[in-house]
Amino acid sequence: MENESIPPESPVACLRDDLTTGEMGISLNICYNCSTCSTICPVALETEGKFNPRSIIQLANCGFLERLIIDLEPNVWDCSMCELCQEACPQHVDLHGIFVTVKNAAAEYENIPESYTSETGQVYLFGKAVPLQPAIVKRREKLGLPPSIDTSLNEIQLLMTLSGAKAILDAVEKKKATTEEAI
Repeated sequence: MENESIPPESPVACLRDDLTTGEMGISLNICYNCSTCSTICPVALETEGKFNPRSIIQLANCGFLERLIIDLEPNVWDCSMCELCQEACPQHVDLHGIFVTVKNAAAEYENIPESYTSETGQVYLFGKAVPLQPAIVKRREKLGLPPSIDTSLNEIQLLMTLSGAKAILDAVEKKKATTEEAI
């Protein structure tokens, strides 16, 4: 393990528990490093192997969790969540679940790429990552598509608040502002 003095309530300790117990732990341990996940991953192919699902699984299996959620190397946020790796895996490893779990731990550590926090902020403010514009409405009509369904902004904000997403977003923004002030 990287750091045996990790406080039990830290995101790293919680991630260690999540990845070593129950079905997730069993799933992670049955990986035999065949690289099927990496050979089918469109992100790995596009980045010429810089993103590598197998590396994430290996680091998780070996307990290098700080590297995954603090150093973000390799960066699990690069995963597009297409689930091709999981579909192709001969051992049926729950790669999607493992990657979501690692992302959640990184989020609790307030280590989320800015592109994700800015998009999440848009969803919180407008109910959509890309607010509906008149040009989009016209294009949808021209293409014969049904009108875009209105979302309840209050519902979305309530869900984001109750799920903890808003608190994480606020903490990340506060951390960013503090860092910018220090510079």
